[in-house]
Amino acid sequence: MFCRNCGKELIGTPEICPNCGAKPMSGTSFCPNCGAAITPLTEICPKCGVRPLKVAHSHTWKPIVAGILGIIAGIIGILVGLDMVTFPLWEEDVAIGVLFFVFGVIATIGGLCALRRRAWGLALTGAIFALWPGFLILGILAIVWTAMSRQEFE
Repeated sequence: MFCRNCGKELIGTPEICPNCGAKPMSGTSFCPNCGAAITPLTEICPKCGVRPLKVAHSHTWKPIVAGILGIIAGIIGILVGLDMVTFPLWEEDVAIGVLFFVFGVIATIGGLCALRRRAWGLALTGAIFALWPGFLILGILAIVWTAMSRQEFE
């Protein structure tokens, strides 16, 4: 990967370019695939043939909303789970409460991953766990928006 701002080759996926200090995908002067000089209007890199703007991740509202929904569903699951474990009405309530709690934690972690646009698989898993009883609509929307924003994740 090459910094789009200064064109220097980057090792790994750093948050900032060690050469120029910019976010590596924020510039428009160099191809992020090969480091060749390009203009902001370049559609296809003349050196390597990739579409530089397609390599750069566009940011939309979808993973943010998916993350918020996952976190809300997760917090509800954690609270309901703790309530069921603390004040069980039936013997089965403790086991169900533990499931609610665990699913809530997974949904919350997935929501945080979606907000940071990291670990798409974990973000999608969290959205799926947000589906479990009582959170159906939150989970469905979180799954749809997480899946639709796959290309935005690192």
